[in-house]
Amino acid sequence: MSDPAAMKADELRAVQLGRPGWGRKGYSIVEVDAFLARALDALTALALRRAPQLTADEVQKVRFRKEPFGRGRGHDEDQVDALLDRLELTLRTATA
Repeated sequence: MSDPAAMKADELRAVQLGRPGWGRKGYSIVEVDAFLARALDALTALALRRAPQLTADEVQKVRFRKEPFGRGRGHDEDQVDALLDRLELTLRTATA
């Protein structure tokens, strides 16, 4: 039986991250989007009952730079962090 709190690939694919509040800089869009592409591959692998090429420890340790000046505000840090927490839990539970 699968965990109802586990994140699915379709759910991650549908995520639309917001921007931080006015005057704040968020995480680099390029870095976050690249990492989430890896996460999508990992969730797809889990759905196909294959070993993911991303670990819960990698999710826990990932760090993103702030969006540079003149490049927009970036992705909202709180939203990204909450998404990563759920992704980490999904990978940790699935590979335990």
